[in-house]
Amino acid sequence: METQVSIRDVNKDVFNEFKSLTVKKKMKLGQALTMAMSEWLNEEMEVPKKSLLELKPFKWGRGTEKTSKEIDKIVYDI
Repeated sequence: METQVSIRDVNKDVFNEFKSLTVKKKMKLGQALTMAMSEWLNEEMEVPKKSLLELKPFKWGRGTEKTSKEIDKIVYDI
């Protein structure tokens, strides 16, 4: 679905460079802008990947001292 929009406060130099690139790539300005906005939204929605090495140990609270052994017993039938 397409819509007509007016956008204020766009840097003139950035806009001209963007528009020039769309012409070089034989795209419509609206297509290129939609693509740029979609990419930006996808980047914002991505969950940063973390490594297991980044996890730090922490205390689970009183009464959980044997939790690891209890889990091993359930999972591995030890």
